[in-house]
Amino acid sequence: MESVTPSSKKYVISLRYWCLVVCALISSASLHARDDIRPVQDFVGKYCVECHDADIKKGGLDLTTLRLDLADPANLSRWVKVHDRVAAGEMPPKKKARPLPADLKSFTNSLAGSLLKADLALVAQEGRATRRRLNRHEYEDTLRDLFSLPYLEVKSFLPEDREAYGFNKIGDALDVSHVQMARYLGAAEFALHEAMAPQVERPATTTNRFYTWEQPSFVGSIKIEGPVTRRTFPLVGWDLQTNYMKMDSKRPTASTNAEQRELEAISIVVSTYEPTEIRFNNFRAPVSGRYKLRFSGYSVWMAPNYNGVTKGHRSEPVTIYADTPPRSLRKLGSFDFGTDPTVQEIDTWLLAGETIRPDAARFFRARPPDFINPLKTAEGMPSVAFKWMEVEGPITDQWPPAEHQLLFGKLPITNRVAAPVVTSTNRPNGRRRNFTPLPGVEAVSTQPERDAEPLLRNFMARAYRSPVKEEEVQRFMQLIRTALKSGYSFTDAMQTGYTGVLSSPAFLYLEETPGQLSDRAIADRLAFFLWNSAPDQELRDLAARGRLHNPKTLRQQTDRLLNDLRSRRFQDAFLDYWLDLRLLAATAPDAELYPDYQLDDLLLESMIEESQLFFGELVRKNLPARNLVAANFAMLNERMATLYGLPDVTGVGFRPVALSKDGVRGGLLTQASVLKVTANGTTTSPVKRGAWIMTRILGKPPQPPPPSVPAVEPDIRGAVTIRDQLARHRSEESCSACHRTIDPTGFALESFDVMGGYRERYRATGKGEKVKGAGHNGDKFAFTLGLPVDSTGELWDGRTFHDVRELKQLLLTDEPQLARNLTRQLAVFATGAPIRFSDRPQIERILARSRSSGYGVRTLIHELVQSDMFLHK
Repeated sequence: MESVTPSSKKYVISLRYWCLVVCALISSASLHARDDIRPVQDFVGKYCVECHDADIKKGGLDLTTLRLDLADPANLSRWVKVHDRVAAGEMPPKKKARPLPADLKSFTNSLAGSLLKADLALVAQEGRATRRRLNRHEYEDTLRDLFSLPYLEVKSFLPEDREAYGFNKIGDALDVSHVQMARYLGAAEFALHEAMAPQVERPATTTNRFYTWEQPSFVGSIKIEGPVTRRTFPLVGWDLQTNYMKMDSKRPTASTNAEQRELEAISIVVSTYEPTEIRFNNFRAPVSGRYKLRFSGYSVWMAPNYNGVTKGHRSEPVTIYADTPPRSLRKLGSFDFGTDPTVQEIDTWLLAGETIRPDAARFFRARPPDFINPLKTAEGMPSVAFKWMEVEGPITDQWPPAEHQLLFGKLPITNRVAAPVVTSTNRPNGRRRNFTPLPGVEAVSTQPERDAEPLLRNFMARAYRSPVKEEEVQRFMQLIRTALKSGYSFTDAMQTGYTGVLSSPAFLYLEETPGQLSDRAIADRLAFFLWNSAPDQELRDLAARGRLHNPKTLRQQTDRLLNDLRSRRFQDAFLDYWLDLRLLAATAPDAELYPDYQLDDLLLESMIEESQLFFGELVRKNLPARNLVAANFAMLNERMATLYGLPDVTGVGFRPVALSKDGVRGGLLTQASVLKVTANGTTTSPVKRGAWIMTRILGKPPQPPPPSVPAVEPDIRGAVTIRDQLARHRSEESCSACHRTIDPTGFALESFDVMGGYRERYRATGKGEKVKGAGHNGDKFAFTLGLPVDSTGELWDGRTFHDVRELKQLLLTDEPQLARNLTRQLAVFATGAPIRFSDRPQIERILARSRSSGYGVRTLIHELVQSDMFLHK
């Protein structure tokens, strides 16, 4: 018998595995069993089965038993992954013999052809997208638009939506349970209650002025915590003639002299956060509605030891919050008080019972008993004086309001016998409004059944996004009739029917059928893409006339929606998930390592707004997608410019700021919001930041780590750097391949701390050079400077960079990939479906049509809306 050498034995084994693969593929009950699969068979047998067989099964993949049954979506997905990893050069691994170019081309072409045909067949049968319900944000925005209540809060009634493919709009993840339906009923009931007129008579529009010194929060005097002693800082008044703040140890009394009342003010040297607070709580919004708020004030300069004040040296930013006790703040707007007395106005919507709290946002948060004012100098410290707030409102166009008339038309209203009680158990987030509720009203009908049906039909026509079916009308009319027979009032019976409408599948679900979308489905998809809400009347009318399939009309409507203020919902919702901006407040900077960032609300608010306004500017001006990585401008206010070390930017308002060519800022990678959500508040990780860049910006997500491999935790004692720790981690063969791709881009971002500030050395808790100062909370601190930051790296293709500036230039060498990834992200968000294999040619066509604009972001949106991906289920 002929002996078997090791080499011949290996040949026999490989031949046996090749035969197994061939048998598996040939015996497959594939939809495309007639396709020529020999190139696939040859390639797998020659290059793959050595590692991916039943014995070794590397990565959990056994290609000897994986059938080519592409009619099965799960099987199709596995073969797509095989195709992509081979096409990207990741497989076979570099330590193995590389496939011959002819073999590689034959394999990828053959497999891609089969995958494309199979996927197109599945799409034709089922559509790209799974039928989905509205997520909680879409549900809230839809109700807000339906009832014209811009600050209606109902999403807190509903459970958090599950995410898939990075977003909360994917049909497969948006399931519905009995518990969820009960929550929808509760949310609908609450919205309907808020839409009812709060009283019979139209509330008078009045203008009232509330002087700062009159507020209940100023009983006695304001306490200012000094660095050595605790002083009492009495109420003060401004003498315009002498340009000096006069101080009076007694509480002023209401002056009959109007001119004197205008001179009286309160001056503070700390934020109005706590314990020193300015709250205009003599005012509470009597009803929900539109109000105009005006504030009088100016900046001043406090002398050392609080011994008088003179005119301010600079303007001071002020943020205005609506406050619903117990301390639930909602930002209304912001402005700057200059050195001369001025009046600033905010046109806003207030909820019933809300009071107003201004905040001197740049000042530190006073924390007794021993604090230091970080803004204090030998000459004194900045301060801001508040004189009064003036409220005009509620401003009503009609009464009962439009939202009430949507429910009950012109029927007369009367006071209820018993007012509805709003408690913490039936309000979002358990929020209790600490005020006496106004008496409720009810609509009066002498012929309930005759009045009910036309009201119901009108409401359903407005609420539903497609023609109302007669059986649907009668189903909800039966609910109303049953409620009336059970003794419910006409108002409560109608509310029962309306609640059913707002919880019905026709309202909760987007109706789409396989194939080309109807005009009404296009209107829905476009509106929920760019407004996060239902189509308005113009879109509905165009859909009813069958005009939305016209490319010119569709382009005009896309521009109209993008130019509308409601498109801010799109950019905010899109960035919340694409960039993870919704997680910005999930972590707080470590109090020991980063005390200088503590309690800085203005910084957190400015971080997220910078990114939102930056993306909005790309859309508005149709700027190239390359700006996502490297832009020559940033959207900044003074707080962000201070963090970035950029001069000559003053004030709380945002504006485009030109950046120098040699600066590190510009683009998403170096925005503080991104740098914060990719850190944990204590340390930064090149792995997390690198994976974020690969996934969110480059569209090349790394493989998830094996569950048995622990995460690398940076050493905050300062003994070793995270680069040193990762070097040891990468010595493990199972870790090296992925980290070689992930880590380099993350190393470039090590020049930025957990809040996005630039650094050259790490902060540590161990021994070393101390940095002393006072934080935004007024507390003294002293942290240690650790080892130097090394921001150099080598990309997966061998190219090297010195810092983030050079990394950006390397990434810009493949601008089509940046645009490709953005298009894919937009497509997932817009259609509620992941990118399929058969979508890839469409993505490339979108890029081809956008190339002349430099892959302008607005152009990419237009081309996506015109594509078959968008216009088909």
